[in-house]
Amino acid sequence: MEQINLSAQQRQEKGKNAARRLRAAGKVPGILYGQGVKGALSVTVDTKELDKALHTHAGGNVLVNLDVTGDKLHTVMFKEVLRHPLKGTVEHIDLLEVQMDHKIVVDVPVHIVGKAAGLAFGGIVQHETRTLRIECLPADIPDSIEVDITPLAVGHSVHVRDIGLKEGLKALDEAELTVVSVVAPTAEVAPKTAEEVQAELAKSFEEKEKEGAKKEE
Repeated sequence: MEQINLSAQQRQEKGKNAARRLRAAGKVPGILYGQGVKGALSVTVDTKELDKALHTHAGGNVLVNLDVTGDKLHTVMFKEVLRHPLKGTVEHIDLLEVQMDHKIVVDVPVHIVGKAAGLAFGGIVQHETRTLRIECLPADIPDSIEVDITPLAVGHSVHVRDIGLKEGLKALDEAELTVVSVVAPTAEVAPKTAEEVQAELAKSFEEKEKEGAKKEE
């Protein structure tokens, strides 16, 4: 499991105005909590360093060695990353301290590999479950779970029960949950022409006018 280093500073100021000032200064406010933290610790991290930490192969499941000024070194994971709805920039982070000898629950992305046999017969691959909930030790968290779809014919599926996980990993999702399937193609519907669309609009307009006239009567 990939581990990275990240520095943080304790913060005293709280509230929306303080958070705005921090973001303007290139910092992101956050909260650190967990078994090794009394209550919760308010921290700030550098925006650029945080972006690097979030863009690894492990994604949000990366293990972080968080060096908090005036405190100690914490092994943490990103519990929640709050982003601006329009800009996409990180507004706030929740960090959870983990114990390397205690199992945790994480969502791991599912990657499909191979070319399904059903594609040769017009089948369509439907990737229905994008992540699996896994229980394991922090050091055993996989970057992703690969599902080979090569044998799948039209009408066949891969369920959670069919996925062979490495030792130490336990899937918590329902065994019957469909992860990926190959379905038969649906009948194609020819797109409407501009003339057909205009005719439908004109007809709809006429019907509304008639309804309006009846109400006035």
